[in-house]
Amino acid sequence: MSYSTQSKSVSSLIDEIESNNYYLPAIQREFVWPSGKIESLFDSLLRDYPVGTLLLWDVGKEAVHEFQFYELLRNFDDRKRHNIKANLRNRERCIGILDGQQRITSLYIGLLGSYKERLFRKHATNPDAYPEKKLYINLLFVPEPDDPERKFQVRFRTEQQIKNAKQEEYWFPLGDILKYRTRDELRTLRRSKPEYRDNNAFEDNLDALWTAIHERHSVSYYLEKRQDLDDVLEIFKRLNTGGTPLSYSDLLLSLATATWQTHDAREQVYELVDYLNKHCGSEFRFSKDFVLKALLVCSDQDVRFRTENIRKKIRLEDIWDKVKESLQLTVKLVAQFGFNGHTLTASNAIIPIAYYLYRRKKDDNVFSGERFLTGESYADDRETIRGWLLKILLGKAFQRATDQLLTNIRDVIQATLKESSLAAFPADAINERLRSSRGFLFTDENIETLVGEASYGSPDAFSILALLYPHLRYEYSQFHIDHMHPKSHFTKSNLRDAGLDGDDIELALGRCNLLPNLQLLPGPVNEAKKAKPFTVWLDEQTDPKWSHSEFP
Repeated sequence: MSYSTQSKSVSSLIDEIESNNYYLPAIQREFVWPSGKIESLFDSLLRDYPVGTLLLWDVGKEAVHEFQFYELLRNFDDRKRHNIKANLRNRERCIGILDGQQRITSLYIGLLGSYKERLFRKHATNPDAYPEKKLYINLLFVPEPDDPERKFQVRFRTEQQIKNAKQEEYWFPLGDILKYRTRDELRTLRRSKPEYRDNNAFEDNLDALWTAIHERHSVSYYLEKRQDLDDVLEIFKRLNTGGTPLSYSDLLLSLATATWQTHDAREQVYELVDYLNKHCGSEFRFSKDFVLKALLVCSDQDVRFRTENIRKKIRLEDIWDKVKESLQLTVKLVAQFGFNGHTLTASNAIIPIAYYLYRRKKDDNVFSGERFLTGESYADDRETIRGWLLKILLGKAFQRATDQLLTNIRDVIQATLKESSLAAFPADAINERLRSSRGFLFTDENIETLVGEASYGSPDAFSILALLYPHLRYEYSQFHIDHMHPKSHFTKSNLRDAGLDGDDIELALGRCNLLPNLQLLPGPVNEAKKAKPFTVWLDEQTDPKWSHSEFP
């Protein structure tokens, strides 16, 4: 049997982390626990509640260099969640965390680190929105007899909050308890606070903290000693099926990280995700799963995240740079169409566009991505892609299982470009394939339902309006969905003054947010319009830029 069950104190665990013995294998997800969950973990330790069993991997010399590892986060910042790549070149072995990294990282942050998260109602660009907080315990806290949920008071606090603490509070930094290794040293700490010598709450809380961190062996773990990478991946996969399901993209990314020779796969993928979400002309919500799925589609092999397929994909590195360029080009193009993270309702819907651009770049050496975005010779192709994307999103095809759908679309694009590397995006051929394989077809009935249900704030409203406004040039301005007749004018008194009564008033009140009262306007125009009556605003529109000649 390869497992040995052991336990240790929290302080011993922290000592080993500080001695650079603990690392995260690349298969691990990033740290995601909110501050409140970290506080609850320490509350459980203070109460002597079980906090779960860890699974650690005793990584030997060969495996330590075959696999990629990352350092634990000590200071968490919600804006910078990525772990730093570990340099284990000169190491003979290390301990890898297979299960329990959220708990271990929480212990590390709580005792030796800090936590930064955006304050409620503070804008993300505000420099004061992310204050540094450290974990404290109020040693003077006395629980209410009838409140079993609040036995201890452990909270993240800013330096300013500590300075402004109430007189009946004494916030002790949790990490400071690590300085007092023995009960004699703890006694010295008590003597240094003579004003609390006879305070039972101070004594009890401090003793509970010291016991939880130094004396009690609260950290239970199994130590896995097998070194075979496939065995370890299988163990990790099975462990995660009982809780949060393991994404096969995590396995793919970890294996790519371990096998790529010239790129760090993990860093490359996360950097690309960040770039696509923030630097392509709009705010999007792409994930690593989206990037990896696109990579598999462009590989012209099986697109599924399957364990048995992952090992076959180690040469994905060979196509990475071109796939990366194609995704950047695709997202810039989609931003030109006016989409953002709210209106692009299915990220995988743009993977066929990325595949088409990837194949064009691969098979046609003179194909220019930047010219494709703006060149007049590609205008018809861009409009074909735009119309196809709007309709595929409205058809909800990509809100179901997508692997077979992506495979079918890829087959059509392959066949089209095989006939001519200069062929335009085959929207009609794709739609015909979808009609035969998935029943993708707009009928009068579902069009009526779609239009009837689209309302202000719904993602579908943009797609429908974008079809109705094909002349707009979204790359020149960010367009807003605007109420033609201002919503603030829809009151019973206003409607009565306009000549409506009874049921007509109720009908108008219920439909002010629906499609017939919506239009797309450039952001500055919409902001200037404010709540002007539609007829008044329309009479004022003399700007020649707001003409069909300027927005072909």
